[in-house]
Amino acid sequence: MTSYAHAPGARHRNAEQRRVPKWLPWTILAVVLLLIAAAAWIGLRALQAKTELETAQGLVGTLKTQLVTFEMDGATETLDNLKQHTSSARDLTGDPIWRVAEVFPGLGKNLTVVRELAEATDDVVVDVIAPLIGVAETIDPSSLAPVDGAINLQPLQDALPVLSGANGQMQTIVAKVKNVDSEGTISQVSAAQKQLAGLLDSVAPTLDTLDRMLAVVPGLLGADGPRNYIVMFQNNAEARALGGTALSFVGVSTDQGRITIGQALPAGLGNFDRYETSVLPIPDGAEQIYSGGAYGTFIPNVTVRPSFTTAAQLTQEMFSRKYGDVSDGVISIDPVALSYVLGATDPVTLSTGDVLDRDSLVPFLLNGIYQKYSALAQDAIYAETVDAVVDRILGGSLDPAELIKALVRGWDENRVLFYSNHEDVQAVLTELGQKGELPLSDSETDRVGVYFQENVGSKLNFYLQQKVTLAKATCRDDGRQTYRVTVDLTSTVPADAGSTLSPSILGNYEHEGLNPGAQRMVQLIYAPPGSTINSATVNGGPLALGSYHDEAYPVSRVQLLVEPGATVTISYDITAPEAGEKALEAQITPMVNPTTIEESTLDCATVPVP
Repeated sequence: MTSYAHAPGARHRNAEQRRVPKWLPWTILAVVLLLIAAAAWIGLRALQAKTELETAQGLVGTLKTQLVTFEMDGATETLDNLKQHTSSARDLTGDPIWRVAEVFPGLGKNLTVVRELAEATDDVVVDVIAPLIGVAETIDPSSLAPVDGAINLQPLQDALPVLSGANGQMQTIVAKVKNVDSEGTISQVSAAQKQLAGLLDSVAPTLDTLDRMLAVVPGLLGADGPRNYIVMFQNNAEARALGGTALSFVGVSTDQGRITIGQALPAGLGNFDRYETSVLPIPDGAEQIYSGGAYGTFIPNVTVRPSFTTAAQLTQEMFSRKYGDVSDGVISIDPVALSYVLGATDPVTLSTGDVLDRDSLVPFLLNGIYQKYSALAQDAIYAETVDAVVDRILGGSLDPAELIKALVRGWDENRVLFYSNHEDVQAVLTELGQKGELPLSDSETDRVGVYFQENVGSKLNFYLQQKVTLAKATCRDDGRQTYRVTVDLTSTVPADAGSTLSPSILGNYEHEGLNPGAQRMVQLIYAPPGSTINSATVNGGPLALGSYHDEAYPVSRVQLLVEPGATVTISYDITAPEAGEKALEAQITPMVNPTTIEESTLDCATVPVP
């Protein structure tokens, strides 16, 4: 038997090969510990960044409240705190360890998205919010208040490039956040990306519109040369589709911020001519709706059609024919909106001794004046009221913040309207959702117009209450919805109106063969283009409808008689223009008393088969 023995040198070499270097375990352990520490570090910083961003989110709500109430000192302090938190979140997610960890599969993409969102949030605060607060400090409402009839335009002009820059930065940030790739990230991260993108999408259009709107304001105030406007005051006690009869007018001129007010001009007293035919072409179909020369022949009735564009153009044409005046635009305001404005200043006392404030102005102008004073005096007192309120505003004796709120409220309620001959201004008004125009439907909502016209020459609409109920259902095989629009008109005229109300309020009831206090109303429905007005009922009974249209709009025109203390209900069924489910909204004449709007369900069994 042969025996083999390992040579000593060979055994030594194998042992050396098997021997693990002493430093290797420690190195591996160090790497593991380093990874654990890095993970802990990243986790800790992610938690800290989350806390910072959540704190910043709460501060944004505080900042919004402060800006709305013009608490600029508090807003500046809140902004400083907000900057600290968003900057901290940016730093926490941007250190070298965090950036290295972004290269790891799975975890890395989440870290990248978190960092990009933190950067975008900080950019919004630094590049958008901070400049805007600086602008707000420069052109706060008090700086825009007239002083001796003039507004200082310089702060506004200085702010425009800052606002434009902030708007540009916002558009860049919006695009950046939209392009953040959160696909494959954990749900919390992807949800955060969607939330921030949605928030910016909701804010960016407002900022863009504000940028465009303020850019035209200096021009409106005469920065580029004098501008001339006609201010129309509507009387809702004698309703027209836009609100009320055009009762009084005032010329307003602006030049380098200085505002000059002309003498109030009543619509009556022979100040304007009557014309046999409309002074401007009549829109297709409108002549049949507004028959008997109601359209375009006499200035109190320029508001019969529910389009302020046509009302303004008719007003300008009649002014031009009578006085040779050429205006840059027309502004309309009704007594309800004027009462909002009066809430921004002290009460005014008229030469008659009447004291008017926010609460008393509407009852006085739309009722008391007709009870207390002769027909000849009424126009003069109305004009004096307008002059007194405007003088108070231009004299600077007002709360500018409250004035802005009053005008915004009036705009939202279709009680303050504006038309401009200048294309840039008109484009901004369109972006703002220009008020006082025919109802526009869109891909999500169909809109109907519900309009009222007083038809006795009275001022009885002070005593009228309105309710509009909207219902819809899909009752047809072709998938088009059926809309039901129900209008309730309730008279609060006292039963003894014949002996307690003045002739100016009662109107021409005797000539029309009506009872004293009866309100005869023309009720108009403007249905969406392409729709069909199928049927109507009055107080539950069927009503034959005429066939009318105003350009592309199907129109119903119905005359209703509302006796003192009575309620009249009229209901319309309308077939939508196309198949599919949409929301339904109503655009309604702004009356003396606000119209109640309700939604209801529609039972298809109650819909007549056309």
